[in-house]
Amino acid sequence: MNDRTVADAHGFVYQPVRGPKRRVEFEPRSDGRFERVESMWNGCRWKETGREALANVRRI
Repeated sequence: MNDRTVADAHGFVYQPVRGPKRRVEFEPRSDGRFERVESMWNGCRWKETGREALANVRRI
């Protein structure tokens, strides 16, 4: 069993009504900022579809 909670997660996976699963992750960078990484499930593995540097990330 996985002991991680939503509060521990650094991203999320969602399933749109149409199309494959998608994943969004927030990775810390060495300069103190974060990078948002978007990926799509192709049936075998996650394929990165986009990446963007962020000034900050906060929980709402």
